[in-house]
Parts: sequence; structure tokens; C-alpha cells
Amino acid sequence: MRKLFEKLVAELLSDEAETRALLSNGQFGIRKKRSAIGAGAIMVDRDHSAWKEDNIGGVLLIDIKAALPSVARGRLIHGMKAKRIDGDLIRWTKSFLSDRMVEMVIKGNVLQSHSMEAGVPQGSPLSPILFVIHTAALINGVEERVQAEGLSFVDDPGRVATSKDVNQVVKELEHCALDSIEWATRWDLQFDSAKMEAALFRHSRGHKKLLRAKLTAKLKVG
Repeated sequence: MRKLFEKLVAELLSDEAETRALLSNGQFGIRKKRSAIGAGAIMVDRDHSAWKEDNIGGVLLIDIKAALPSVARGRLIHGMKAKRIDGDLIRWTKSFLSDRMVEMVIKGNVLQSHSMEAGVPQGSPLSPILFVIHTAALINGVEERVQAEGLSFVDDPGRVATSKDVNQVVKELEHCALDSIEWATRWDLQFDSAKMEAALFRHSRGHKKLLRAKLTAKLKVG
């Protein structure tokens, strides 16, 4: 029964976030008709559009470290109030995150339970939409300041850049990364540098003797 209520509240929060445009257009996952397949298709379409102008496409994917456990309950509730989300949903969420306990079992030995003030529960159907709402300011803020297209999937913010010059693409992605790190720090979030990935896309259709040389570049983050 508890999971049923959590799923219902998750759907209500999702509907309100969509109706009031609280999330970034580039945010995929935990949204209707915005799956991983859709995100991949948009990435391909953007690259094809860039190639028509003989441009190079670049993408930087950043992983938020310990995403769900890192959500600060106070910041989340404050953010929901600032977005003027329905009061009943805010109160339900606050109750849902209150008086939580964590219990560790090591080799069959049950350790003492401890109260858990931070994070949202792993495995709950409500947690992903709460996390997306929590990080919406980070995603939208970076897009507005850097003027770069976002392409994020739940806890993996992504940035896309295009230019005829590979150095310009790298510069834009580095700027996005720096701005993302600054914003994340303010929200007590960290990025996992070991899981960051970057890729460059250039059109090279033609006979193998006429193919362009492989494109390489170095991108510095942090």
C-alpha cells in the first residue's frame, strides 16, 4: 500500500512539474515520452543538423556522485515552496522524508539503527522525481548563464556544443563544466570525475581514402 501511495504522489508531482514547466526541456528520464531512447535520438538529430553546416558536435556527460543520498531535505522542501508546488504535496513529501531510519546488516549481524536526515530513499518510485525537482535550478541556471543546450538523464547532466572549430567546442564544454561544478557546490552536490565522459562527432562520409583524420582533443574539468 505504501508503494502505491508513493507512486501516486510521484505522478502528481510529475504532472505539476510538466504543467508548470518547472523542469528543463533537456531533462529526460522520469518523464512521459522522455526516455533514454528519446535522449539518444535527439543527440543524433543535433549532430546531423550540425553536420549540415559542416560543424563539429561535442557532448559532455557529468555524473552526480551519490545522487539520491546527497539530497538535502531542507533544501528540497524550500525549493518546492519557492516553485509554489501544491502545499499538500509538499507536506506529504516532508512527512515522507521525516523520521527515517537506516539499519546495516554485516554478515548476518544487525547493527544499531540510526536516524537518517539526508537523502531520499533508494528504490522508492517517488525519489527520482524529487531528485529532478531538487536539481532543476542547477540545470536551468547553467543553461541560462552558458547559453548551451542541455541533454540530461535524471542524475547525469549533459551539455552539447557545436562549432566549426574543435577548440571552440572544447572551450564551451569546459565552460559548462566549470559553471555546473560551481552551481553544484552551492547545492551541496558533487560530481564523480571518474564517470565523466566526453565525445566529439564529425561527419566523415565518403570513400575510405578521403576520410578525414581522426579528431582528438583534450577537455579539462575541475
